[in-house]
Amino acid sequence: MAAAEQPNNEEHLKSRYFKISKIFFLIAIIYSLWIAVLIMGVYFLRLGSKWAALTLEQWIYTAIGLLIGLIALEFIFILHYTVTTRKRQRREKPQPVTMQGKQVHSFTLPVGAKGGIFSKTYIMIDEARILHLRYQMIQPNDLWGKKQ
Repeated sequence: MAAAEQPNNEEHLKSRYFKISKIFFLIAIIYSLWIAVLIMGVYFLRLGSKWAALTLEQWIYTAIGLLIGLIALEFIFILHYTVTTRKRQRREKPQPVTMQGKQVHSFTLPVGAKGGIFSKTYIMIDEARILHLRYQMIQPNDLWGKKQ
């Protein structure tokens, strides 16, 4: 059940980060328009810098700080989503089968055979690996008769 819930959590996380990113983008656009209005007011309309509460230089510094902060938050969002996705993928990746601390490599003859009676043979390849051979001795049809 936990494996089925995880992709939903990732999709929820992805959609939430996407919505927040859109809000950040909107804030950056509005702030950039405000800076453009300030520049037009100060240089083209010659209103001076006192009408905007801060000087033009201070507004530009706050804009730079805001944009750096938004970019950093976006980077954190992307990094968190990537780490979450990779953790799930590692959990879902099948772990190698081991026996007595040695990695087991299985091989079945005929390939893809299911059912029936198999002989099992274990062959030590080296100190870290074992070969597990399964050979089908009796097919399932021979055991149960042919199905009609």
